[in-house]
Amino acid sequence: MGVMVALGVLAFLALAGWFTLRYVRRQKHLIAERALAARQAAEKAAAEKAAAAEKATLKQVAAERLAARRAMLEQATLERAAQDKVAVEQTIAEWAAAEQAEAERVQLHQTAVERREAEEAQSRLRAVEEAIAEWVEAEREGSRLAAAAPPGGKPPPRKTYARTEVIHQQVRLQAEAVAKEIQELEYIKNRIEAGVDFLPIEFKQTVDDWKEGRVLRHSSFDDLKLKFRYKAYSVEDGYELLYMYGRWIAQQWQKLRLFIRLLGTEVESSESIQAAIERAERKEREKYLEMDMDVLLTLRDIRDILDRLIGMETILKELEAVCQRRSEQIIAPEWEAKGSL
Repeated sequence: MGVMVALGVLAFLALAGWFTLRYVRRQKHLIAERALAARQAAEKAAAEKAAAAEKATLKQVAAERLAARRAMLEQATLERAAQDKVAVEQTIAEWAAAEQAEAERVQLHQTAVERREAEEAQSRLRAVEEAIAEWVEAEREGSRLAAAAPPGGKPPPRKTYARTEVIHQQVRLQAEAVAKEIQELEYIKNRIEAGVDFLPIEFKQTVDDWKEGRVLRHSSFDDLKLKFRYKAYSVEDGYELLYMYGRWIAQQWQKLRLFIRLLGTEVESSESIQAAIERAERKEREKYLEMDMDVLLTLRDIRDILDRLIGMETILKELEAVCQRRSEQIIAPEWEAKGSL
């Protein structure tokens, strides 16, 4: 019995030791697995952290590249705008220099033309006076021949011209010339004005179409402004015509003064033509029964010419305003200050 108990105790101890050893080994295995899992989790976390850091670095590099590229584009845009501005300023400077040179050339030419026209006008006026003097002398000669003819004899048939009739013919010729020049001036003024008025409308329509992408897709807004500034250059200037007609009207005033003087009324240099006409009419009506109706009719026609010349001066003022607007479209156009995207 003692032996059996001892054997049982030994068997129990051996079984307990086996279970203990197995438990210890299992615990070691679990601890190793946990350590491995913890190490793998740490490695995974470190890898994720490294990946996140690398991703952030890549994002930062990409952002820096994008910012650098944007800065380069902005710099290129600024440089292009500066180049365009310099080109526009250079073009305007060249245009201004060319305009100045052309103005000086036109001034010299105009001075020579005015001198020649003044000489021609004086020559024509002298020719009119000489013709009138010749006709008057012929009229007197005819009267003397008629008085010297024998009684019952017939003087030779001839056509006589009175002094007033000759002056009246010259006045009518001038009236026709003034009417013709008024028509031409009105036509030219309307043509320039149409170009000046149509340009802003065309610019607005082009910009609207450009915004919708229907025209000039590869052009910038500055390109459109430059394009229409150049188009403004093509509009007729009109300043030379303005100057020429101003001189021409001054010559017509001189002719009217000459006609009034030839009709027998001296015109003071400080006196207006209207006042001179009224004074000549009063002077002629004071003759009562001896007044000459042809003189009054001629003065009436001179008054009509005066009214037309005054109207012509109004057209010239309108032409000057149109020319000024044309210059402003070139130098400081509406779309330069008000145009926006």
